[in-house]
Amino acid sequence: MLCLIAAVTAQAQVVSGTVTEAASQQGVPFANIGILGKGIGTVADDTGAFQLKYSEANLNDTVRVSSIGYRAQRLLLRDLLARPTVRLAEEAVTLREVKVKAKGLYKRTRTLGNTGNASGTINLSASDLGAEIGTVIRLKHTPTKVLTANFNVAYNRAGSLTYRVNLYRLLPNGQPSNVKLVQRDIIVTSGVTEGPITVDLTADHLVLEEDFFLALEWIGGADVKKVSNQLAFTASVGYTNNDLYIRKTSQGVWERQSVGAYLAGMQPRASFYVMVQD
Repeated sequence: MLCLIAAVTAQAQVVSGTVTEAASQQGVPFANIGILGKGIGTVADDTGAFQLKYSEANLNDTVRVSSIGYRAQRLLLRDLLARPTVRLAEEAVTLREVKVKAKGLYKRTRTLGNTGNASGTINLSASDLGAEIGTVIRLKHTPTKVLTANFNVAYNRAGSLTYRVNLYRLLPNGQPSNVKLVQRDIIVTSGVTEGPITVDLTADHLVLEEDFFLALEWIGGADVKKVSNQLAFTASVGYTNNDLYIRKTSQGVWERQSVGAYLAGMQPRASFYVMVQD
């Protein structure tokens, strides 16, 4: 047993590094760092510093480092170990086409998504910082102006947590892509133990003409064990098309959640929703 413990300990290693701006050398806060397709990743802190766990078997794997407003960088893990400071170059953002609409276009205020009148719960199964849970939001009419994003907490015993709110474009197969629809980091620190976390998006003037993926990403506070076991969101099951996905760490693979074969055709629904005008 002692030999086995020693072997496992020897395999688990950590690289400490920093993500900085290429021009200013200032740290890039809350950048995402992860080994693609391996479920190994993390998020930098507010100074750009990070710690990434890995094993010797990962040395030739590709690490992706990304942040909004910067060109994502890919490099081998062995190269990151040799040079643990990653410099990201700023990337010009193509602004969405602006369409002039008649005054009073947005006459109806409505809720899209699942408001949370349910007794079930779903946990955020995290393996490291960057764990993320989200659901598809389907528009009723277009264009639609997004006002707020809301996430119903069933219980939080992990303490004050820091999250990032992400709105992703959907792939043709309906799964979330890596393309974010808001070109800024929406960072929220909340100690809500039960009830909604509400985030005001009116300043972003976000007008959409497509369905999108609304997600909440854990980027700080508490530890993995507490977040996985002591944080849950209100959820239900139903036949409506409201796909729920979770990924366990930064740059990880999205996994669609299922309620099992005995409830064939039914889907879990997290209580995530947006307030909009259309």
